[in-house]
Amino acid sequence: MTKIFKGLALATALIAGGAAHAQDRLTMGATHSASSFYAYQVGITNFLNTAVGNVNINVRELGGAEVSTEALLRGEVDMGISVTSSDFAAMNGVAPFTGKADNLRTLYYFAPLPLNFVVAADAGVDDVDGLAGKAFNPGGRGTSTERQVEQIMETIGVTPDWLRAEGGDALDGFQNGRIVGFVKGGNHPDGYIQQAASARDIVFLSLDEEQRNKVIGAYPFFSVAKSKPSDFYGQTEGEVATLQTAIGINTTSNLDEETAYQIAKAVFSDAGKQAASEVYAPAKSIDAAQLTIDAAVAPLHKGVIRYLEESGYTVPDDLKAQD
Repeated sequence: MTKIFKGLALATALIAGGAAHAQDRLTMGATHSASSFYAYQVGITNFLNTAVGNVNINVRELGGAEVSTEALLRGEVDMGISVTSSDFAAMNGVAPFTGKADNLRTLYYFAPLPLNFVVAADAGVDDVDGLAGKAFNPGGRGTSTERQVEQIMETIGVTPDWLRAEGGDALDGFQNGRIVGFVKGGNHPDGYIQQAASARDIVFLSLDEEQRNKVIGAYPFFSVAKSKPSDFYGQTEGEVATLQTAIGINTTSNLDEETAYQIAKAVFSDAGKQAASEVYAPAKSIDAAQLTIDAAVAPLHKGVIRYLEESGYTVPDDLKAQD
């Protein structure tokens, strides 16, 4: 009887251990591999797999925040690339999402995401209005950047001749002269823009104040972004003003609290900041914990809330879901 009991106990332990191991195998939906954010996702998952015990995260290339979030809500991935605009659409049931995603949760944001309107210096395009009728790529096909640019251009009444393409194909199109320019979301320096600048001289376009205010009035998840890209590449002098969202990683309420807590603890730590900056240089100067609170559209995961409050941050009530 004793031997039978021990055998059953061992079998039960093995089954339980196998189930726990399966739960720890997580998948992160990723943007397209031509993006510098794909390199970030690979780098940060490598860090998390060593920094967080009993977690094994793999990266699955999906093509952008919208398609990744759709896959997340279908249960195909456990977390994924996130942008405030696509989270806003998912939370409100706006296309391409159908129905309100009440279980969507913010894991963290790691960078503000300005939209950079890049054109060839010899294209004769001096402002965003000049893109009307010109061959232009609004961002990788299926990405939140593509949809954001469509929203912006429709709001200000400018219609380019859109080239719909994946990120790598759009870059080839610019380098080969088939399009006058493209939009790339990200902080400077950006590897994708650097590749474009290595083939053709580039300039950056601003949206004027009236255009910016009109877009923010229509889509409140945008804010004003200002930068000096000539510090890194291109021939544009002075300050460029455009619009920005924020980029990060989202999940659902299905992710267990302790795992979310440990991921937040690792990402927001000094070691996490160092790991992020090794694959995404702007991360050196970003307070990802505060950015998460400031930028989040979907409620924060309860594990993230626990970590932030233990660390002295104030989490607004509207970011706390009732679950």
